Amino acid sequence: MRKQFGLMQKMRVEGIKNIMKKLKNQLYSSFRIKLMLFFIVVALIPLLLFGYLSYQKSSTIVNRQFNEYENFAVAQLENQLENTINQMFVVSNDIHQYLSDPTLIVIKEEIPRTYEGFIEKKNFERFLEAHKTFNTKGIYLITRSGYYYGGNHLNSQKLFQMPFWKEASQIKQGERWIGFYLADHYESNKPPEPMIGLVLPIQSQYGILKGSKLLIETNAEELFSYIKYLERDVHAFITIDNEVGKVIYRTEAKREPLSSDVVRVKNIEAYGWKIEIRVPKKLFYQSSEVIFNYTLLGIFILIILAILLAIVFSAPLAKRIRKLKESMELVSVGELQTQIPVKENDEIGKLTISFNQMVQQIKELIDEIGETERLKRQAELRAFHYQINPHLLFNTLNSIQWKARLSNAKEVQQMIYHLTEVLHENLNFSDELISLKKELDTIRHYLKVQEIRYGHMFDYQERVSPECLEFLIPRLSLQPLFENIFFHAFEDGQGIIELTIEDKSDLLELTLSDNGKGMSEKTALNLLNDHSSNEKARGIGVYNVDQRLKLHFGSEYGLTIESEPKCGTTFKMRWPKRRMNK
Repeated sequence: MRKQFGLMQKMRVEGIKNIMKKLKNQLYSSFRIKLMLFFIVVALIPLLLFGYLSYQKSSTIVNRQFNEYENFAVAQLENQLENTINQMFVVSNDIHQYLSDPTLIVIKEEIPRTYEGFIEKKNFERFLEAHKTFNTKGIYLITRSGYYYGGNHLNSQKLFQMPFWKEASQIKQGERWIGFYLADHYESNKPPEPMIGLVLPIQSQYGILKGSKLLIETNAEELFSYIKYLERDVHAFITIDNEVGKVIYRTEAKREPLSSDVVRVKNIEAYGWKIEIRVPKKLFYQSSEVIFNYTLLGIFILIILAILLAIVFSAPLAKRIRKLKESMELVSVGELQTQIPVKENDEIGKLTISFNQMVQQIKELIDEIGETERLKRQAELRAFHYQINPHLLFNTLNSIQWKARLSNAKEVQQMIYHLTEVLHENLNFSDELISLKKELDTIRHYLKVQEIRYGHMFDYQERVSPECLEFLIPRLSLQPLFENIFFHAFEDGQGIIELTIEDKSDLLELTLSDNGKGMSEKTALNLLNDHSSNEKARGIGVYNVDQRLKLHFGSEYGLTIESEPKCGTTFKMRWPKRRMNK
């Protein structure tokens, strides 16, 4: 079963490869498809660029407006909450300061039993009532027994059963409790109302104030309207923590916070509260996604239109180019009479004219090539004839050598022998690159000729590593340097010549020095300049050696000359290691 499944997978892969290969061949062989693709790409690039820029710009504007809209709502919530809490704190501080001053307290008994006590209670409740604002639901002083001051519509029994009161009852002297809750402790038939309440223990050890608490309740409907607005319209998840990090409000929606959420955190520094607003990323960028989808739809429609236009416009062009291609194929098989009629004067028409002219020129060139080949054969015959002259020279020199030998003229015989060897190498044009060993042998023959010519007036020292002898060097690279020494450095033919060749890793370095009269720096540089206009100029051979090294191996190689008047001359030659291909 596994084997059969593997075989099916292999066949499927092979099928896909064949389809891709056919599509590739079709693409490369069809000008029309290429032209269509060109139209599509030309249309697609500005479309994508325009779509991207318009999407970026519009989504940025929409997101910024949405962000500003959300920030405005959050700022309103923050301001409303801060103003409400600040107002409650101011009221609580004022009342607490009043109750904490023993000289100001006029309440002596919890339940008034006298007319004076009743008046004292009414005056105190008027004092509490004076601190109310438009949104204040009630301000109450509640004793340990449950008796309260501040109105007669509070149900203290229900109040004591409220979760927020049980929690607030645990706070210590000097602390405050503040939070949100639904108030269901009033004696009315109204449904529970959202409240923000503040509970403050009274710091007094006297009479009925000992252990009592101040309760300030503010209607939170307006505050909750901002919260509900954010939750409903902005899809926000809101959490409000108090100064000790306890959650005093959290959106009822069951949703886990995600790391991808767009989070805004506002801190109310005066009270240590923190408002955290989380908006799902998808909902935050919902407007951007709508713009993106419509942008993609527009691009898709325009691409379809571009394809249709490419098909319509490419058909006649493809037909004309196909005709041109067929005519080229006829010419390639020898139909040189082929000509294409030209009806249009556009680029393809001009190309067709050029093709017709090219075919006519090819026909004329074939006739010219025939004549050229005939002349070339004549030139080869002449060149073969001219090769007889060097052979005649060598034969004549060999005859003179034998006559000198028969006449016992040994010096003449030796000079002719070494001269013949030098000329043989100079007139041999079969290989441009020869081994260093062969080049050094030619130099030794050349030096023998000079020694016979001048006598033993110079000393020659040669230091060459044996492993360097098989590397290649351009033919006749050393003889011009030696000639420069004999004709310019040794005016009387007397001196010392030293030749050193060193192996420098990936290249060879040749140093040829003499103790002749030397030359100035300007003269040394002039040796390496072109003297083609003056064939008798000094140093023409040195220049040719340098140029041949550069032509064979690169401009980084060649000759350098170091010399000073009366201090001799040193030639340095550098070239890369190369061996003869076997």
